[in-house]
Amino acid sequence: MADVGFLESLAAPTPPDVRRSLIQIVREGFGKVEFGAPDVVAVKAKNFNARLVPVTTSSVADQEVAVAHGLARKPRLLIPALDPNTVNATIPALTITRAADATFFYLSSPTTTASFHVFVE
Repeated sequence: MADVGFLESLAAPTPPDVRRSLIQIVREGFGKVEFGAPDVVAVKAKNFNARLVPVTTSSVADQEVAVAHGLARKPRLLIPALDPNTVNATIPALTITRAADATFFYLSSPTTTASFHVFVE
């Protein structure tokens, strides 16, 4: 992503009233990029075409879990994430057990019943 100052400088040749509007759009659109807050259900990321999805590993070690991601397309990326307000939160070792589809991604872990979030894009 380009630097906000650079994007604002691109508005320099425009008339002053248009420039003010363009700069405000740049500051709002690019200056406040956020993933969003974790929840107990999958939630749309605040400024990204992605979702923050809660995951709990199986109660049986190394058993696959199918996790609904809610994107309605095949995801390109999974990024494990921790809620910094959850004491003793950890991200377990994870294995992608099969290719994701338009509804689910598939994971296994040797750690049982671990809860965390995955940012899915």
